[in-house]
Amino acid sequence: MILNIMIREIQHNLLSLRLQIAFILSIVIFSLGSIAFIKSHADNVAEYKRYHNDFIENMREDAEENLTQMAINSRQLIMAPRGSNFIDDAKERYTPNRFYFSAYNIFGYDVNPGSTNPFLNAFQELNWIFIVSVIISFTVLLFTFDTVSGEKEHKTLAISLANSLSRGNLLFGKYLSVILTTLLILLPGLCLSLIIILLSGSVAIHFNLILEIAGFLLAAIILTACIAAFGLLASVLTYSARTSLLYALCFWLLFISFMPNTAVFWASTIFPIEKGESVEERIRREQEDINNNAPPGSWSSSGGNPFLPQHELRANNQTNLMNARVSITKAYYNTRFQQFERVKLLTFLSPVSLYSYLNESIVGGGYPRFQKVWNDLHGYQAQLLQFFKEKDANDPDSPHWYNPYEDYSTTRKPAKFEEVPIFEEKPLSFPERFKYAGLYLLVLVLYTAGIFILAFVRFLKYDVR
Repeated sequence: MILNIMIREIQHNLLSLRLQIAFILSIVIFSLGSIAFIKSHADNVAEYKRYHNDFIENMREDAEENLTQMAINSRQLIMAPRGSNFIDDAKERYTPNRFYFSAYNIFGYDVNPGSTNPFLNAFQELNWIFIVSVIISFTVLLFTFDTVSGEKEHKTLAISLANSLSRGNLLFGKYLSVILTTLLILLPGLCLSLIIILLSGSVAIHFNLILEIAGFLLAAIILTACIAAFGLLASVLTYSARTSLLYALCFWLLFISFMPNTAVFWASTIFPIEKGESVEERIRREQEDINNNAPPGSWSSSGGNPFLPQHELRANNQTNLMNARVSITKAYYNTRFQQFERVKLLTFLSPVSLYSYLNESIVGGGYPRFQKVWNDLHGYQAQLLQFFKEKDANDPDSPHWYNPYEDYSTTRKPAKFEEVPIFEEKPLSFPERFKYAGLYLLVLVLYTAGIFILAFVRFLKYDVR
């Protein structure tokens, strides 16, 4: 019985103008998005290669000239462009992707605009998640807002239920038909996009990419089911298709548009944190106190003899200054992370936000990727410092007084660059990705089930006459 309902509803949808327009729109936007990705990805890869070659060459020159200079010089690490950005860019234009570090410390991070125009960051990219979140989600509402109220107006709902057909079967059949109809719109555009990208040679097909595409499809189906449940709820809340459309639009604006786009407001209002200027002022005052209380001679840097006692005092003072900055900024960064994670919990009420978090975990981008690089870079910094100290310990001409900013009191001899540890970003493993994605997937499924149950309970009491 459910199968017959599904077939009837799908046939009706296939003949509708809504499906034809949505299908054409999907094909066009998927194609344009793929072409835009090919061009931007090629530029980003070329830019990153130039940067990475310069990064390696500068580190090589420092190591082969003066190992201490290699240790104290501040360097910039920029994350490589992801090949799966056509699925989801994970808002990496806004996520910090440039890190400043030396062997002694990780100074901080910011957003590297690269060769792109930063003013263009205001515009969305036509990747797969944008198409599903906006175009497909709105299309789903158009297919569901009048599934019940529309039949009520046309007097066909009572006729359908006059036969030996339960309300549950009718509603569930309509529900599944909308999900399958949406897939008929989504899959052709998705396949065309994938063909364009693969034929261009911009991205090579590999097992991880296949898993990411499969994960995206699963997430898209669940989001479709969630939006369809909202559409059914709008349809059973009223007896007029026009009113149902108004309810559906209100749901879409509230949960799809308003909630995700007010995250900054919630962050600054509910979970305020210290301003960056205030943090810098605290660092300045702390370092000023350290300088004022330092032993006499701690600021001297004269003399060519590295074993002069003032060099040890200066090294200790510089280390204390660095540790003061590290302690304050580390605490400040942790409050940033906590603020962001708390706001994510607030936006769990938006299915599109959940869908966005789920996809960035699936593709290993965005905030999960940033956190992994941030943590891995701390491990690398400790490794690089240990390498430097081991080399310095073998130099009899070094007094081994470690100064994080100057080369007065540690080795000035070169080192073979092949021995120097080099940071390599490791993508998140799928167990790591699931650690992030599991909660979002569970909440989105429960959210979908809850909305559908509300629609079902309401439909049981619906006056079909």
